[in-house]
Amino acid sequence: MNKKIVQLENTLMAFSRITNTPVTYFSSVGKEQWTTLQDKKICAANSQYGNENFDCTRNLMSSMRISLSLPDVYIFMCNAGLINLCYALMMDTKVYGFLIAGPIAMGNDVKKIISTLLSSSLAEAIDYSRLMTLVRELKLYAPKEITYLSTLFQSAITASLEIHHTSEIKYQRHQEQSDIGNKLIQMNKAHLNIDYPYHAENKLVDIIKSGSIDICKKQFSIYMEELMTFESGNLSMVKLRLIAFFTQLMKSDDDWQKNYKNFFSLKKMNEAQNLAEITEAGATLTAALAKSTADKVYSGSSPIIKKVITYINLHYCNNISLKSVAETIHVNCTYLSTLFKRELGISFVAYLNSVRLAHAEELLNNSALTVTEVCLSTGFSSSSYFTKLFKAKNGTTPNEFRRHSQ
Repeated sequence: MNKKIVQLENTLMAFSRITNTPVTYFSSVGKEQWTTLQDKKICAANSQYGNENFDCTRNLMSSMRISLSLPDVYIFMCNAGLINLCYALMMDTKVYGFLIAGPIAMGNDVKKIISTLLSSSLAEAIDYSRLMTLVRELKLYAPKEITYLSTLFQSAITASLEIHHTSEIKYQRHQEQSDIGNKLIQMNKAHLNIDYPYHAENKLVDIIKSGSIDICKKQFSIYMEELMTFESGNLSMVKLRLIAFFTQLMKSDDDWQKNYKNFFSLKKMNEAQNLAEITEAGATLTAALAKSTADKVYSGSSPIIKKVITYINLHYCNNISLKSVAETIHVNCTYLSTLFKRELGISFVAYLNSVRLAHAEELLNNSALTVTEVCLSTGFSSSSYFTKLFKAKNGTTPNEFRRHSQ
């Protein structure tokens, strides 16, 4: 293998001279061994380069770990907003090291690239005069050209070492990672920050609580896509996030905890090898939680009442009424009123108010919204009516309830 590494260095030197792109070879533990075109490497303009506590170093190590699960080149963005190509050298499951080509610049505005470099937290230890010289010599790539460069980089490596990957799991992960990489590039072009998908997560919780199985499966797919993007395709971190999410939900559902199949689904998720398996396990858990919620509210056999309950739990914050719901599900209003009272033992309005009050209690406990804002957020149009109903149920006003809970 050592002879092949020497041969590889010669091949990649040719690649670097043709493309004007430095290539660095790191050992299996992330220690730099050699670099082609060392004088062209922008990273070297920062005196902290190579320091294990440096943000860039941590980013590189993380990217190396991700590349271990991919059959092809992993394209990632460094902390300075530049593009790098990472390839893991593996043979027979043994890791010999990592090859990183770059950094390279994407776009057509040199001034913007310089501005990004100088405004980043990495700028504190930069040799500015050297950086300016290096940036002026940068070749700027379009997104499609980076894909071509990635293909050329991998071809140079595999041809030199005669490496061929046939693992189906690795190929699948590569496809998943490629999709995420493309999305990250598009978000970067649109100057969008990637934050944790709290909105998608909270919406999923609301839908689960509504008991709507079909809708919650669709929302889970949206949540998964945003979570994968946030974690840059790191399946291990995605699994940890999901396990924490479902564990938190199950704490408030005694019936769900008693069903051991749900724990097997968590175990299956933890053992999943790819995105499809993780998604399948998560969708199964999501559906189980939604069904448990629906069964607790109504365990009867009327499909009409099931539709009404689901609709109320999804749209309680809107201006809905018995008449509007009856028109939505295409049934007679009088018939629906009689059926609802017979099946649940309470009127439509009483049930709607109970759902709204339950959400109001949650907001009073866990948000900074004013009482008026809580009132409007949960579908009540009158503060006095809201306070009257709240006091009748809890024996205290909303303000007193909040003070007591805090």
